[in-house]
Amino acid sequence: MKRFVRFGHLLGAFLLALVAIGGGARAADLSEPVILVATSALDGSPFAQTVVVAAPIPNGRHIGFIINKPTNLKLATLFPDDVAARRVDEPVYLGGPGLIQGVFAVTRNVPEGGGTVVPLMPGLFVVIDGAAVDRLIASTPNDARYFMGIMLWDEDELEEEVSNSAWDIRPADVDTVLRAKSNGLWNSLRAPTASIAFGDREPA
Repeated sequence: MKRFVRFGHLLGAFLLALVAIGGGARAADLSEPVILVATSALDGSPFAQTVVVAAPIPNGRHIGFIINKPTNLKLATLFPDDVAARRVDEPVYLGGPGLIQGVFAVTRNVPEGGGTVVPLMPGLFVVIDGAAVDRLIASTPNDARYFMGIMLWDEDELEEEVSNSAWDIRPADVDTVLRAKSNGLWNSLRAPTASIAFGDREPA
């Protein structure tokens, strides 16, 4: 079995990018967090029927997590020596192909005690620091969702994917990201009434 880690330190450049989430507005409205809904262009790929939360980082890059792919693994299976991990009820989700041996926690609340915690959007944070993830598991284990791996896009790569009709864009919100049951999420977001045109703002 692969050795999974809760990152205490990542590559310096990657962390510097993460902590500066926000960036300036660009031509497409991907300068704010969004929900990406896979289109038929991704059928037959590993991203078929996926729903992804994506957030901008500087220089045209983005990070995110697949939010509708729970695995059959529990956190206690990945960390059998961690007694607190046995208290986590939900399975671990497949967050993406990047840093696949890393486990990340996505939560509404910043864990106490500091650590590397990055805002994805107002009211939603990703916990990267291993010690902070440990504290979260020990204190409020079911207040977070745990992901293996992450989605990473290079400069302007996501813009290109959207312009090539790989993804439909939806407004991002915390409840969608942490929806209790992800079954049917892709179908519900593919409904025509949910669509937002590329480059347009959400209607008032």
